[in-house]
Amino acid sequence: MNDTLIKDSIKVAGQAISKTAETGEQTNWWMWLAIAEIGIIAFFILKEQLKLKDTEKQRFKNESLKQDIDFGNIINSSFNSIQLYDELKVKCHPDRFPTDKEKNTIAENIFQEISKNKNNVKRLLELKEEAKQKLNINF
Repeated sequence: MNDTLIKDSIKVAGQAISKTAETGEQTNWWMWLAIAEIGIIAFFILKEQLKLKDTEKQRFKNESLKQDIDFGNIINSSFNSIQLYDELKVKCHPDRFPTDKEKNTIAENIFQEISKNKNNVKRLLELKEEAKQKLNINF
């Protein structure tokens, strides 16, 4: 199919050139305009395809570089998160509030957050304060 399409295109182009020669016109302006349009379209298509696309890894790297890093929390979490986590998981466990449904659901939510942030001292301290306020727990 492509061969016949190419042959037909060449045949039509040849006929257009021969008609131009027969009529005595110097140039066929419409043909040159069409060629220029095809060139412009091809340029824009190639330009779009050659643009560098951010990979997932590159996007993650760029987002990471934009964020502030709290090295104090990282170091503090390395040494103190386990003790604080152990204390909070015992004090805020939902099984400690079997009769009070409201406190049980609050404790359940806090306990899930504690489990998610096991190695983040900053967030564990926030959860400790939340537990003091909402569950009336003394640490």
